[in-house]
Order: sequence, then structure tokens, then C-alpha cells
Amino acid sequence: MELSQKERLTEKQIAILQTELMKSQRQVGFAYVLTLIGGFFGLHKLYLERTGQAVLYLFLGLVVILSGVIMLSVGGLVGFFMGSSRAAEAMGFSSVLSFICLIILICLIIYDLFTLPEQVKQFNDELEEKIVQALLSTKPDQNTPAAADDDGNQGMGQSKE
Repeated sequence: MELSQKERLTEKQIAILQTELMKSQRQVGFAYVLTLIGGFFGLHKLYLERTGQAVLYLFLGLVVILSGVIMLSVGGLVGFFMGSSRAAEAMGFSSVLSFICLIILICLIIYDLFTLPEQVKQFNDELEEKIVQALLSTKPDQNTPAAADDDGNQGMGQSKE
């Protein structure tokens, strides 16, 4: 964010900015905890409001789990009723799909483990920029120094004539 935009804020607006940042900023440590607990389902991406990426992680994680379950259940049933060679054929596609999705997901999570501090910093910077833009787009209160007109009058019912 440009420093000049932040410098245009009044003291009251800076206080509001700091309060909003304290409420809404993301923490690197918590993002790591979410990555370790629910990284396969994209919880850390939801935390950083990256919904599209979270959906990708969730999809890949579900494919890995569901194809693994299908592989085990189909393999067991087919092996029981039709012999082990048919079970191997039935499990082939499911195991390949599961393996490919698992490798992709592991690569994404490893990438996130190394880049998570930067991702959190980027989220917090974007958040600060949005808040500053919102504060600058609102009209200042009439009692604030920013409401003073060019003559130094405080905009409290005094008019230029």
C-alpha cells in the first residue's frame, strides 16, 4: 500500500484502522496449525479467504479418501467373490487416481508450509489496504480536524462568505 494514502488518515481514522486490523488480521501460527490439522481439506486456505484454492484442496482430499475407500471395499468384495486377479483390476484405476491426487495435494501442502508466512502477510496487507480505502472514502466527522476548511474553520455550522 502507498504510504501517502495512510498518511492522509486522521488520528481517529488511524485508531479505527488499528482496531479493525487487530480484529481481522490473520496469524501465521494459527495458519500453520490449520495446515497441519486440516491441510488436506484446505482449512488454512479458508482461513486466508482463498475459497477457490480451498475448494481445490477439498476436492483433492475427498478424491484421495473416497478412492481409497472404494479401492479397499471394491477390492475386498471383488476378491472375495471373483478371485484376486479381478480384484487387482478393479483396484487399478482407483489406486492410480488416489495416488496422483495424493501427490498433487502433498506438493501443494509442502509449498504452503514454505510460503505460509508470505501468504498471511499478503492477506494482512490487502486487508489494511481495504480498510484504509474504506476510511478514506467516508466523509470525516464534522468535529474532526480533517473536516476543517481552507480557512481553518471547523466545519461546525460556520460558512464562508
